[in-house]
Amino acid sequence: MLIGRYKNPREGDRILMLLDLKSSTAHDEEMGHLKYSQLIQDCFFYLNKIINKYDAEIYQYVGDEAVISWTPKKGIRHLNCIRLFFDFDRKLKRHSKYYLKKYGIQPKFKAGLHSGKIIIAEVGTIKKELAYHGDVINSTSRIQEKCNEYNESLLISDHLLQQLKLSSNFVAISLGDELLEGKSEELKIHAIHKK
Repeated sequence: MLIGRYKNPREGDRILMLLDLKSSTAHDEEMGHLKYSQLIQDCFFYLNKIINKYDAEIYQYVGDEAVISWTPKKGIRHLNCIRLFFDFDRKLKRHSKYYLKKYGIQPKFKAGLHSGKIIIAEVGTIKKELAYHGDVINSTSRIQEKCNEYNESLLISDHLLQQLKLSSNFVAISLGDELLEGKSEELKIHAIHKK
């Protein structure tokens, strides 16, 4: 942004993950806004500790959700886009005593993964930031929303899964074709489990 690279909108390929706290509304109502906000801060502290390890970028935080992106090369390499999720989950579980004592819950997150073309553009004058536009963002959000329906933590589009070579540590379970809200074409999705 400093050198004006995105003054004119540019098209780029990205892998996107929408990472969201499970049962967020119930937690917010039980704890109250202040304590709930502290919980989110505590959780994202551990996300920030591992983000560079997996060559990821945090595009933005939206309430209790983090939007994470990779270039295809960085996200596919070493299965970074999948391994980040399970490492984050492991870190939260490792600190379960702290979360249970302070908040009375063990935080659990769900995520959707998808990839494709997006438009990256600089927006704003007083407060400038980079904005992502495109269908991939909406589709990733819809994939993540399906986690509740299937009682799964990590869902991935078939489009992205076909680009990955899953190691023996992970297994993909096909959930079939889904007509995502607001879409005219079905999208095949899979649940990812760690063995």
